[in-house]
Amino acid sequence: MARPKIAFVGSGGAARGIAHLGVLRACEELGILPEIFVGASAGAIIGATYGQDIPLDVLLDGFRLPWRRRHQGPRLHIGTFLGGPTAAQLLDPGYLLSGLFSMDKLERYLARALPCNDFRDLPHPVFVTAVDIDRAERVVFGPGYHDRIPVSQAVAASCCVPGLFRPYRIGDRFYIDGEVARTLSADLAVEAGADVVIISNIYRPELRAEGERSVARAMMPRVLTQSLNILLTEKERRGVELLSRLYPRVTFLDIAPDIGMFGYLNRFAVRSLVLRGYRTALRVLADAKKRGVFDESGRGKSMLH
Repeated sequence: MARPKIAFVGSGGAARGIAHLGVLRACEELGILPEIFVGASAGAIIGATYGQDIPLDVLLDGFRLPWRRRHQGPRLHIGTFLGGPTAAQLLDPGYLLSGLFSMDKLERYLARALPCNDFRDLPHPVFVTAVDIDRAERVVFGPGYHDRIPVSQAVAASCCVPGLFRPYRIGDRFYIDGEVARTLSADLAVEAGADVVIISNIYRPELRAEGERSVARAMMPRVLTQSLNILLTEKERRGVELLSRLYPRVTFLDIAPDIGMFGYLNRFAVRSLVLRGYRTALRVLADAKKRGVFDESGRGKSMLH
């Protein structure tokens, strides 16, 4: 029997996606070793970095203040994403007005910073999803799919939040955020041979008890954030339920840390986001280990008997 495999599937969520690093920290502490990585938007960035064995400490170091950093590695900040138009884009007003910023700046940075920019040469299978805006369908970049596209271009396409960024062009096609079609693409992990799928979903809405101040009284940005979280969490829940029925022999571990009302652009809450992801994952994964989901080596146990 083939050795059972573990997959890590990361949702998007912009700066809130930093919580994925906390989930991975819990995995490392418990000796759980993902071998397959799937992601869209922020989850795509995690797959493109941690999925090619960039140490977690190096990734976390990139969010520290400059004078406290100890490693050389990817350092993503808001300026990395906010690219201006190129000369060619200025001559195309329709496209220029399709979003506020360009993803070209992020792509160029990743092309320089990633140790490997070729899906075919990565140490682990990494899958990145985007949406072809004209064909209205999910597109997968990675082994067995569009694997000749550079990793940096695939990630740029996957991170292209509609309205905020102009659709990212690859060849003669234009792409937007992979989560427009699906909140998660855990099916790709199953197709890649995963027996255990760890889902890191940062869209959990904030729950306020009766008597607490309503989110409705917390101004428009928080109402919009809460509404988006409710929508995407429901999509994610239904997707996991469907996959569980379709693949009854695969174990899905849904980790949804309580991010609270931290905004999607609030990268200054790094410590809180990482800790929230870590604590939730530690609880879910430790319980799974007690139930025998993982073997002694940290590998997922096959559900085939």
